[in-house]
Amino acid sequence: MIKSVLKLIAILIVGILIYNYFLGSPSEKEGAQKIFKEFKDVGLAVKGLLESEKAKFDAGKYDPAVNKIGDLLQGLKRTAQEYNGQYLQRIDDLEKRRVALSRQLSEYQQEERRINNGEDEFIPKGSQDSSKLKQDLQRLVDETDQLVRDMESNK
Repeated sequence: MIKSVLKLIAILIVGILIYNYFLGSPSEKEGAQKIFKEFKDVGLAVKGLLESEKAKFDAGKYDPAVNKIGDLLQGLKRTAQEYNGQYLQRIDDLEKRRVALSRQLSEYQQEERRINNGEDEFIPKGSQDSSKLKQDLQRLVDETDQLVRDMESNK
Protein backbone atom coordinates (compact mmCIF):
# COMPACT_ATOMS: atom_id res chain seq x y z
CA MET A 1 0.00 0.00 0.00
CA ILE A 2 2.68 2.48 1.03
CA LYS A 3 4.81 1.39 -1.90
CA SER A 4 1.93 2.14 -4.28
CA VAL A 5 1.38 5.58 -2.74
CA LEU A 6 5.07 6.40 -3.06
CA LYS A 7 5.07 5.32 -6.71
CA LEU A 8 2.01 7.48 -7.37
CA ILE A 9 3.66 10.49 -5.71
CA ALA A 10 6.85 9.95 -7.74
CA ILE A 11 4.84 9.74 -10.98
CA LEU A 12 2.97 12.92 -10.10
CA ILE A 13 6.18 14.80 -9.33
CA VAL A 14 7.79 13.67 -12.59
CA GLY A 15 4.63 14.59 -14.50
CA ILE A 16 4.54 18.07 -12.97
CA LEU A 17 8.24 18.59 -13.73
CA ILE A 18 7.80 17.52 -17.35
CA TYR A 19 4.71 19.72 -17.73
CA ASN A 20 6.53 22.71 -16.23
CA TYR A 21 9.59 22.06 -18.38
CA PHE A 22 7.66 22.17 -21.65
CA LEU A 23 4.41 24.07 -20.98
CA GLY A 24 5.00 26.06 -17.81
CA SER A 25 5.61 29.76 -17.34
CA PRO A 26 9.18 31.03 -17.71
CA SER A 27 9.80 30.80 -13.95
CA GLU A 28 8.34 27.25 -13.84
CA LYS A 29 10.53 26.26 -16.79
CA GLU A 30 13.57 27.66 -15.03
CA GLY A 31 12.74 25.76 -11.83
CA ALA A 32 12.23 22.50 -13.73
CA GLN A 33 15.53 22.98 -15.60
CA LYS A 34 17.32 23.55 -12.29
CA ILE A 35 15.84 20.34 -10.82
CA PHE A 36 16.74 18.31 -13.93
CA LYS A 37 20.30 19.67 -13.75
CA GLU A 38 20.56 18.63 -10.10
CA PHE A 39 19.26 15.14 -10.95
CA LYS A 40 21.90 14.93 -13.66
CA ASP A 41 24.63 15.93 -11.18
CA VAL A 42 23.45 13.30 -8.69
CA GLY A 43 23.36 10.69 -11.45
CA LEU A 44 26.91 11.53 -12.49
CA ALA A 45 28.08 11.34 -8.87
CA VAL A 46 26.47 7.92 -8.43
CA LYS A 47 27.99 6.74 -11.70
CA GLY A 48 31.42 7.91 -10.53
CA LEU A 49 30.98 6.10 -7.23
CA LEU A 50 30.01 2.85 -8.96
CA GLU A 51 32.94 3.08 -11.37
CA SER A 52 35.31 3.73 -8.47
CA GLU A 53 33.94 0.76 -6.53
CA LYS A 54 34.26 -1.49 -9.59
CA ALA A 55 37.86 -0.37 -10.07
CA LYS A 56 38.62 -1.16 -6.42
CA PHE A 57 36.95 -4.54 -6.80
CA ASP A 58 38.96 -5.29 -9.94
CA ALA A 59 42.14 -4.27 -8.12
CA GLY A 60 41.54 -6.88 -5.41
CA LYS A 61 39.82 -4.89 -2.68
CA TYR A 62 38.08 -7.99 -1.31
CA ASP A 63 41.06 -10.38 -1.43
CA PRO A 64 42.19 -9.51 2.13
CA ALA A 65 38.67 -10.15 3.43
CA VAL A 66 38.64 -13.63 1.88
CA ASN A 67 42.08 -14.33 3.34
CA LYS A 68 40.98 -13.19 6.80
CA ILE A 69 38.00 -15.52 6.63
CA GLY A 70 40.41 -18.35 5.79
CA ASP A 71 42.56 -17.50 8.81
CA LEU A 72 39.47 -17.37 11.01
CA LEU A 73 38.29 -20.76 9.73
CA GLN A 74 41.67 -22.29 10.51
CA GLY A 75 41.44 -20.96 14.06
CA LEU A 76 37.89 -22.28 14.37
CA LYS A 77 39.05 -25.68 13.14
CA ARG A 78 41.60 -25.85 15.99
CA THR A 79 38.92 -24.75 18.47
CA ALA A 80 36.41 -27.27 17.10
CA GLN A 81 38.70 -30.09 18.20
CA GLU A 82 37.69 -29.19 21.77
CA TYR A 83 34.04 -29.89 20.87
CA ASN A 84 34.74 -33.46 19.76
CA GLY A 85 34.70 -32.30 16.15
CA GLN A 86 30.97 -31.58 15.98
CA TYR A 87 31.60 -28.35 14.04
CA LEU A 88 34.30 -29.68 11.73
CA GLN A 89 31.91 -30.48 8.87
CA ARG A 90 30.46 -26.93 8.88
CA ILE A 91 33.96 -25.47 8.98
CA ASP A 92 35.08 -27.68 6.09
CA ASP A 93 32.03 -26.62 4.05
CA LEU A 94 32.76 -22.94 4.72
CA GLU A 95 36.43 -23.47 3.83
CA LYS A 96 35.46 -25.08 0.51
CA ARG A 97 33.19 -22.14 -0.27
CA ARG A 98 35.96 -19.70 0.68
CA VAL A 99 38.41 -21.43 -1.68
CA ALA A 100 35.82 -21.40 -4.47
CA LEU A 101 35.11 -17.71 -3.86
CA SER A 102 38.82 -16.93 -3.85
CA ARG A 103 39.16 -18.75 -7.18
CA GLN A 104 36.20 -16.83 -8.62
CA LEU A 105 37.75 -13.54 -7.49
CA SER A 106 41.04 -14.48 -9.16
CA GLU A 107 39.27 -15.40 -12.38
CA TYR A 108 37.34 -12.15 -12.30
CA GLN A 109 40.51 -10.14 -11.84
CA GLN A 110 42.55 -11.84 -14.54
CA GLU A 111 42.94 -9.81 -17.66
CA GLU A 112 43.15 -11.10 -21.16
CA ARG A 113 45.24 -9.17 -23.62
CA ARG A 114 43.64 -8.75 -26.99
CA ILE A 115 44.96 -6.91 -30.00
CA ASN A 116 42.31 -4.68 -31.58
CA ASN A 117 43.31 -2.77 -34.72
CA GLY A 118 46.95 -2.65 -33.67
CA GLU A 119 46.14 -1.41 -30.15
CA ASP A 120 46.32 -3.46 -26.99
CA GLU A 121 43.04 -3.73 -25.19
CA PHE A 122 42.58 -5.29 -21.76
CA ILE A 123 39.28 -6.91 -20.92
CA PRO A 124 38.34 -8.78 -17.76
CA LYS A 125 38.05 -12.53 -18.27
CA GLY A 126 35.60 -13.06 -15.43
CA SER A 127 32.14 -13.63 -16.76
CA GLN A 128 30.40 -12.99 -13.46
CA ASP A 129 28.98 -9.73 -12.33
CA SER A 130 30.90 -8.40 -9.33
CA SER A 131 27.66 -7.94 -7.37
CA LYS A 132 27.16 -11.73 -7.26
CA LEU A 133 30.67 -12.17 -5.91
CA LYS A 134 30.00 -9.53 -3.25
CA GLN A 135 26.78 -11.30 -2.26
CA ASP A 136 28.62 -14.62 -2.03
CA LEU A 137 31.28 -13.01 0.15
CA GLN A 138 28.63 -11.47 2.42
CA ARG A 139 26.86 -14.83 2.71
CA LEU A 140 30.15 -16.51 3.64
CA VAL A 141 30.85 -13.86 6.28
CA ASP A 142 27.33 -14.21 7.71
CA GLU A 143 27.52 -17.99 7.92
CA THR A 144 30.98 -17.86 9.50
CA ASP A 145 29.65 -15.39 12.05
CA GLN A 146 26.72 -17.71 12.79
CA LEU A 147 29.14 -20.62 13.31
CA VAL A 148 31.20 -18.56 15.77
CA ARG A 149 28.03 -17.64 17.69
CA ASP A 150 26.92 -21.28 17.76
CA MET A 151 30.31 -22.38 19.09
CA GLU A 152 30.30 -19.67 21.77
CA SER A 153 26.80 -20.54 22.92
CA ASN A 154 27.77 -24.21 23.24
CA LYS A 155 30.71 -23.59 25.60
